[in-house]
Amino acid sequence: MSLIKRDPAQPWHPAFWLASLGAGGLSISFFMYLMWMIPHPDHPMPVWSDLVLAVQGGAPLAPGVRSVAVLATLFMVVLALLHLVLLVWNFREHQRAKLTETYTKLKNSPAEVQFMAQPLTLAMTVNVCFASGALFVPGLWSVVEYLFPLAVVAFGVLGVWSLRLYGRYLARYLAKGGFKPEEHNHLSGLMAVFTFSMLSVGFAAPAAMSHIKAISAVAGTFSILFMVIAVIVAFLVLASGAQAMMQFGLQAQATPSIWMMVPILTLLGIEWVRMQHGLAHHFQTPIVPSVLFTTITAIFMSQLLILAIGYRVMILNGYLKSHLVGDQRSPVSFGLICPGVAIVVMGMFWWHLAWVKTGIVEPFSVVYWLGILALAIVQIMTVLALLHLTSRLLSHKSVVIASAQ
Repeated sequence: MSLIKRDPAQPWHPAFWLASLGAGGLSISFFMYLMWMIPHPDHPMPVWSDLVLAVQGGAPLAPGVRSVAVLATLFMVVLALLHLVLLVWNFREHQRAKLTETYTKLKNSPAEVQFMAQPLTLAMTVNVCFASGALFVPGLWSVVEYLFPLAVVAFGVLGVWSLRLYGRYLARYLAKGGFKPEEHNHLSGLMAVFTFSMLSVGFAAPAAMSHIKAISAVAGTFSILFMVIAVIVAFLVLASGAQAMMQFGLQAQATPSIWMMVPILTLLGIEWVRMQHGLAHHFQTPIVPSVLFTTITAIFMSQLLILAIGYRVMILNGYLKSHLVGDQRSPVSFGLICPGVAIVVMGMFWWHLAWVKTGIVEPFSVVYWLGILALAIVQIMTVLALLHLTSRLLSHKSVVIASAQ
């Protein structure tokens, strides 16, 4: 932990939670290779026994898959550990920040919504622990039906916490007024939508995978609840934010917020896919390939459009140059990581469900690997960006000037 230290001149900000969130998301993004490439006929996701068979040669794999699986596993473990290290660091810094005047001002400013990043990150922690546990703990899947209710409870606690945080933020404006469009000329309010979407996709996991109909139905109900909340809040934030940005221009320091809809769409897209599987399993609702293709493609194309628009804006206002290469240092720049993670994860779903599973692209053909290569390039660029930002913002070294005797 001593290796992680922010510059004392840079006050702690809730956006520092996004460093841990990004590392956790990248860990899950490497799990996607195992999810789609390693056979797991007896489980809805790869588990320890599936990984061992693949790595030791007990399962028939296409050329190159075993090497990809080993590398993906190593990256997944390293990034999961980084996620946990940054999580502990943020808890410590958050507690210390509570005693400062800056923290009090943040809690009573438009930036209060950024505190939603804490339950958002902890929801990611649940996902990372679930995926890592299934993959690295032998026999854990044999008791998974006992773990699903615990997951529902964990996401339920985070859901109540998130609603209370956002309720305080919203009630302050509704009761006292003071909402100024010139202070909201960005899309940082989507942090709440991001959090609610993460909770929605978290609940959707037991809804899709539990064999107990009651557990699936309860989890599915809460998944739909937080999906509805996310959509409603997104509509409000996008409507007010777009109008303010058109009138006052995009607030430079909040530039990464223009990409925030990318991870939100990934989460809601995966929630939709998981719910389709849950409904098919318990309610015999057929999964229609044409509907799957259309829905996932629409989501992925929307994400590419948002990335293109956001990139153009960042070129015009110089944000990427100043914060990734230049001398500007802001914890908000960690918000650049989540869109990279999201486009890789959604890209994996889109490529495999819309193209491979439908028979349009032959698995492990040249075309298949070209699609994977394109996603891998984005993934590696995102890893390098996370490491670069972490080095710039969280590796401060105190300078001691020796006095002349």
